[in-house]
Amino acid sequence: MDDIDTPHHPAGAHRGRSPGSVENGTGAAMRDALMELLTVQLRFGRHVQESLGVDTAGLMTMIHLAEVGTDSPTAIANTLETSTAATSLVLDRLEAAGHISRQPHPTDRRKVVVAPSPASLAAAYERGTPVIDGIDQLATSLTSPERATVARFLDGLIHVYVDALRTAT
Repeated sequence: MDDIDTPHHPAGAHRGRSPGSVENGTGAAMRDALMELLTVQLRFGRHVQESLGVDTAGLMTMIHLAEVGTDSPTAIANTLETSTAATSLVLDRLEAAGHISRQPHPTDRRKVVVAPSPASLAAAYERGTPVIDGIDQLATSLTSPERATVARFLDGLIHVYVDALRTAT
Protein backbone atom coordinates (compact mmCIF):
# COMPACT_ATOMS: atom_id res chain seq x y z
CA MET A 1 0.00 0.00 0.00
CA ASP A 2 2.90 2.33 -0.78
CA ASP A 3 0.72 4.47 -3.03
CA ILE A 4 -1.67 5.55 -0.26
CA ASP A 5 -1.49 9.19 0.68
CA THR A 6 0.37 9.97 3.86
CA PRO A 7 0.50 13.13 5.98
CA HIS A 8 3.45 14.13 3.80
CA HIS A 9 1.48 13.61 0.57
CA PRO A 10 -2.12 14.62 1.26
CA ALA A 11 -4.87 14.05 -1.24
CA GLY A 12 -4.82 16.82 -3.79
CA ALA A 13 -1.08 17.42 -3.44
CA HIS A 14 -0.24 15.25 -6.42
CA ARG A 15 -1.44 14.60 -9.97
CA GLY A 16 -0.54 18.14 -10.94
CA ARG A 17 -2.78 19.91 -8.43
CA SER A 18 -1.70 22.11 -5.60
CA PRO A 19 -3.48 21.45 -2.27
CA GLY A 20 -5.61 24.58 -2.70
CA SER A 21 -6.52 24.11 -6.36
CA VAL A 22 -10.00 22.84 -5.52
CA GLU A 23 -10.75 26.29 -4.17
CA ASN A 24 -10.21 27.90 -7.58
CA GLY A 25 -13.91 27.54 -8.31
CA THR A 26 -13.74 25.30 -11.35
CA GLY A 27 -15.97 22.30 -11.65
CA ALA A 28 -13.06 20.39 -13.17
CA ALA A 29 -10.97 20.82 -10.02
CA MET A 30 -13.85 19.57 -7.88
CA ARG A 31 -14.45 16.61 -10.20
CA ASP A 32 -10.75 15.77 -10.09
CA ALA A 33 -10.74 15.88 -6.29
CA LEU A 34 -13.88 13.74 -6.09
CA MET A 35 -12.45 11.17 -8.50
CA GLU A 36 -9.30 11.04 -6.40
CA LEU A 37 -11.41 10.61 -3.26
CA LEU A 38 -13.35 7.76 -4.85
CA THR A 39 -10.10 6.10 -5.93
CA VAL A 40 -8.61 6.34 -2.44
CA GLN A 41 -11.87 5.04 -0.93
CA LEU A 42 -11.76 2.02 -3.23
CA ARG A 43 -8.13 1.35 -2.32
CA PHE A 44 -8.96 1.67 1.37
CA GLY A 45 -11.91 -0.70 0.96
CA ARG A 46 -9.66 -3.27 -0.73
CA HIS A 47 -7.15 -2.88 2.09
CA VAL A 48 -9.85 -3.53 4.70
CA GLN A 49 -11.18 -6.50 2.72
CA GLU A 50 -7.71 -8.03 2.46
CA SER A 51 -6.94 -7.47 6.13
CA LEU A 52 -10.23 -9.09 7.19
CA GLY A 53 -10.09 -11.80 4.54
CA VAL A 54 -13.46 -10.98 2.99
CA ASP A 55 -14.78 -10.06 -0.46
CA THR A 56 -16.84 -6.98 -1.28
CA ALA A 57 -20.18 -8.63 -0.46
CA GLY A 58 -18.73 -9.90 2.81
CA LEU A 59 -17.50 -6.44 3.77
CA MET A 60 -20.85 -4.89 2.87
CA THR A 61 -22.58 -7.50 5.03
CA MET A 62 -20.23 -6.79 7.93
CA ILE A 63 -20.82 -3.03 7.60
CA HIS A 64 -24.59 -3.64 7.56
CA LEU A 65 -24.43 -5.85 10.65
CA ALA A 66 -22.22 -3.31 12.44
CA GLU A 67 -24.98 -0.75 11.87
CA VAL A 68 -28.02 -2.88 12.75
CA GLY A 69 -26.69 -5.62 15.04
CA THR A 70 -28.51 -8.77 13.99
CA ASP A 71 -30.60 -9.24 10.88
CA SER A 72 -32.31 -11.90 8.82
CA PRO A 73 -30.64 -13.44 5.77
CA THR A 74 -33.48 -12.06 3.61
CA ALA A 75 -32.95 -8.52 4.90
CA ILE A 76 -29.22 -8.87 4.25
CA ALA A 77 -29.99 -10.04 0.69
CA ASN A 78 -32.14 -6.94 0.22
CA THR A 79 -29.32 -4.73 1.51
CA LEU A 80 -26.83 -6.38 -0.84
CA GLU A 81 -29.40 -6.20 -3.65
CA THR A 82 -28.79 -9.85 -4.48
CA SER A 83 -30.62 -13.15 -4.29
CA THR A 84 -31.07 -15.06 -1.07
CA ALA A 85 -29.10 -17.94 -2.62
CA ALA A 86 -26.11 -15.69 -3.34
CA THR A 87 -26.42 -14.18 0.13
CA SER A 88 -26.35 -17.65 1.66
CA LEU A 89 -22.97 -18.21 0.01
CA VAL A 90 -21.69 -14.91 1.40
CA LEU A 91 -22.96 -15.84 4.87
CA ASP A 92 -21.38 -19.30 4.60
CA ARG A 93 -17.97 -17.72 3.85
CA LEU A 94 -18.33 -15.19 6.67
CA GLU A 95 -19.39 -17.89 9.12
CA ALA A 96 -16.50 -20.17 8.12
CA ALA A 97 -14.09 -17.27 8.71
CA GLY A 98 -15.61 -16.58 12.14
CA HIS A 99 -17.02 -13.16 11.21
CA ILE A 100 -20.68 -14.00 11.85
CA SER A 101 -22.88 -16.59 13.48
CA ARG A 102 -26.36 -17.78 12.65
CA GLN A 103 -28.65 -17.95 15.66
CA PRO A 104 -32.24 -19.04 16.17
CA HIS A 105 -34.77 -16.25 15.66
CA PRO A 106 -35.98 -15.10 19.10
CA THR A 107 -39.68 -15.54 18.30
CA ASP A 108 -39.92 -17.78 15.21
CA ARG A 109 -38.09 -21.09 15.54
CA ARG A 110 -38.28 -21.67 11.77
CA LYS A 111 -36.04 -18.67 11.09
CA VAL A 112 -32.49 -17.64 11.90
CA VAL A 113 -30.84 -14.30 12.47
CA VAL A 114 -27.28 -13.40 11.57
CA ALA A 115 -25.11 -11.78 14.22
CA PRO A 116 -21.66 -10.25 13.81
CA SER A 117 -18.76 -11.71 15.77
CA PRO A 118 -17.60 -9.28 18.47
CA ALA A 119 -13.96 -9.96 17.52
CA SER A 120 -14.66 -9.23 13.85
CA LEU A 121 -16.54 -6.06 14.72
CA ALA A 122 -13.59 -4.94 16.82
CA ALA A 123 -11.17 -5.68 13.97
CA ALA A 124 -13.34 -3.78 11.48
CA TYR A 125 -13.72 -0.80 13.82
CA GLU A 126 -9.96 -0.78 14.40
CA ARG A 127 -9.38 -0.43 10.66
CA GLY A 128 -12.12 2.17 10.17
CA THR A 129 -11.45 4.32 13.22
CA PRO A 130 -8.65 6.38 11.64
CA VAL A 131 -10.98 7.42 8.80
CA ILE A 132 -13.93 8.09 11.11
CA ASP A 133 -11.75 10.12 13.49
CA GLY A 134 -10.15 11.99 10.59
CA ILE A 135 -13.55 12.91 9.16
CA ASP A 136 -14.68 14.09 12.59
CA GLN A 137 -11.55 16.24 12.94
CA LEU A 138 -12.06 17.75 9.49
CA ALA A 139 -15.71 18.47 10.23
CA THR A 140 -14.97 20.14 13.55
CA SER A 141 -12.31 22.31 11.88
CA LEU A 142 -15.03 23.88 9.72
CA THR A 143 -17.36 26.64 10.74
CA SER A 144 -21.04 25.86 11.01
CA PRO A 145 -21.85 27.54 7.66
CA GLU A 146 -18.97 25.64 6.01
CA ARG A 147 -20.28 22.33 7.40
CA ALA A 148 -23.76 23.18 6.07
CA THR A 149 -22.32 23.90 2.62
CA VAL A 150 -20.32 20.66 2.58
CA ALA A 151 -23.33 18.67 3.79
CA ARG A 152 -25.52 20.23 1.09
CA PHE A 153 -22.90 19.43 -1.56
CA LEU A 154 -22.50 15.81 -0.38
CA ASP A 155 -26.27 15.36 -0.30
CA GLY A 156 -26.44 16.67 -3.86
CA LEU A 157 -23.61 14.32 -4.87
CA ILE A 158 -25.51 11.36 -3.43
CA HIS A 159 -28.53 12.37 -5.51
CA VAL A 160 -26.34 12.54 -8.63
CA TYR A 161 -25.27 8.92 -8.07
CA VAL A 162 -28.80 7.76 -7.23
CA ASP A 163 -30.15 9.42 -10.36
CA ALA A 164 -27.37 7.82 -12.44
CA LEU A 165 -28.31 4.41 -11.03
CA ARG A 166 -31.96 5.00 -11.88
CA THR A 167 -31.15 5.82 -15.49
CA ALA A 168 -28.75 2.86 -15.75
CA THR A 169 -31.48 0.31 -14.99
